[in-house]
Amino acid sequence: MPNSHSRFPSSQAPRLLGRLCKHFSHKIEARWSEHEGLLRFSIGECVLQADDQALHLACTAPSAAELDELQEVIRRHLQGFAQVDDLVLQWH
Repeated sequence: MPNSHSRFPSSQAPRLLGRLCKHFSHKIEARWSEHEGLLRFSIGECVLQADDQALHLACTAPSAAELDELQEVIRRHLQGFAQVDDLVLQWH
């Protein structure tokens, strides 16, 4: 299965992890603690890890197209919660 990972530098990473997971928990399976989270979408899943310097994102999906869509969903929501204009995440 295609997968990718990215890193969003932020001293507020645990807060962002919590906000993302809580937001999505109304629509999909979401589990989280202060430093780890899991979001399970119909198009794939995203594992989140937060430390004092960054939010780490690891996405897995059944196809490359679904992975692209999942990355964009995560990017858009993170952009809103982090209050960053035109957030660009480098996926590897």
